[in-house]
Amino acid sequence: MNRLQGKVSVITGGTSGFGFSIAELFVREGAKVIIAARRKEKGLTAIKKIKELTGAEVEFFQCDISQEDEVRDLVDKAIDIYKRVEVWVNNAGVIIRKNFEDTTEEEWDQLMDINLKGNFFCCKYIVPFMIKNRGGSIINISSNVGLLGKGNMPIYSTSKGGLVLLTRSLALRYAKHNIRVNSICPGTIITELNRDFYEKSKDSYKKMKELISAYPLGRLGAPIDVAYAALYLASNESQWVSGIALPVDGGYSAGRE
Repeated sequence: MNRLQGKVSVITGGTSGFGFSIAELFVREGAKVIIAARRKEKGLTAIKKIKELTGAEVEFFQCDISQEDEVRDLVDKAIDIYKRVEVWVNNAGVIIRKNFEDTTEEEWDQLMDINLKGNFFCCKYIVPFMIKNRGGSIINISSNVGLLGKGNMPIYSTSKGGLVLLTRSLALRYAKHNIRVNSICPGTIITELNRDFYEKSKDSYKKMKELISAYPLGRLGAPIDVAYAALYLASNESQWVSGIALPVDGGYSAGRE
């Protein structure tokens, strides 16, 4: 039997990378999926591709999660169509690699608006419907640098660390309503968001070897690694799991030998 049979699931930032992989896997596991993202063209392309791969229909709604009114409309549309949402995946995010001293106020605001405030809006507006439905699963995609910090990415680390604490706080507050809130903390996973980090380096092969050397399991991650973690947290198999920050990082966060 499919592990998410009939569960209505909303995935923000679901047009590529982690989000697309999560959406495709959830569809294959029987979920009714809504993808939300800022770019309409990419959204329509994503749902067309998922239909080609799985034969299943997927909904797309355009939404900038940093805008409160757009998040409210997204939740209202999802409830209007399906009357409920059992799983909400906060995947939308941005990354800026820049020296701390050179980071501008605008760049700080951009990271916080999407990586933290946007997820706050999503949780704020879906929680009342999950309370009414007597339960649900919220999955926040954080990062392992939100657990450990990263000297050359302090603003990004701050935004993702804040998301981990938001996860734990909401898990405590809404446990009595059978709402589980968990986060996934991936390591380096090659997606469209970070591919240029090594491809544009002077020696891309050397940069790739350098990245891999940090991971005890000897490889970088793939989007499907994050998707399977999300599947577990979305399914009934994790019904006694809430408030965790799950590293999916090839052993990186375990420390150094």
